Amino acid sequence: MAALKIHYRHTQRYEPAYPRHADVESVAADVRRQLGLSRQRALTVKDLEAIQELNVNGVTFDVWVDLEHEVHDEHQNPVFGVFEFTPASSVDAVSVCVSPTGIDMSEQLQLSTLAHEMGHAIFDGPALVAHHQNQPLVDLTEAGTVRAFRLVTESQAQLQKADHTLPAHIKFAELRANEFMGSLLVPRDLLWEAVMEEAPKHALEIRYGEDTLFAETPDGEKKIVWSEVTYDMDSWSFTRALAPHFGVTPAFIEVRMMRYGMIPSETKAN
Repeated sequence: MAALKIHYRHTQRYEPAYPRHADVESVAADVRRQLGLSRQRALTVKDLEAIQELNVNGVTFDVWVDLEHEVHDEHQNPVFGVFEFTPASSVDAVSVCVSPTGIDMSEQLQLSTLAHEMGHAIFDGPALVAHHQNQPLVDLTEAGTVRAFRLVTESQAQLQKADHTLPAHIKFAELRANEFMGSLLVPRDLLWEAVMEEAPKHALEIRYGEDTLFAETPDGEKKIVWSEVTYDMDSWSFTRALAPHFGVTPAFIEVRMMRYGMIPSETKAN
């Protein structure tokens, strides 16, 4: 069991105060540090499943994790995962449920979904819990479970890009959860280490542009300038060599390389 203590900028209602990508990245790094996994490249489902208690910005609550039962939406359609706060069950806990591995759920996808839902617990859980802990519950005499808040991960596409047709508060919640997932599973520094380790094995020469002179400063950004001599491998094929280091898919690595400025975001995979 792991109990984590996390802090980030927030409102009086314990909602995230417009966190930037760097803020979310910092929280993900702190989670790894508190789990004792800062230098471990590939996290596992068991590593994340161990998170059973959170103290976020002073709000303490349990995290109930279920990885054994297939998750369904409101219409009983199977989905990947769900983050839920149910005050009828407890005002001191949130639920993180992810469908077990199977035909439509690979180990990599289960890990990504669990990290995404944990992002919801960290960034959306505190406001929900704080609001209800000292508030009288609504009439719960009717039969059935009362869900105060529920976010469903329906598809793999949702883990890559938030639906911009969603209400603003839901869209931003999904963006935060995705950024947390990416930063947690494939941290910037560990990805760079893997890139530099794998490049020579595949006859890839990496040169640095002038903008990397300030790469070690907080505002600096490293970029990969691929050599013209790449033999039979291009920058996108390279993601297949990097993915096993982190237990994720090549597409996941592709998104992180774009996010960290290693490759141009407008480039498409071959």
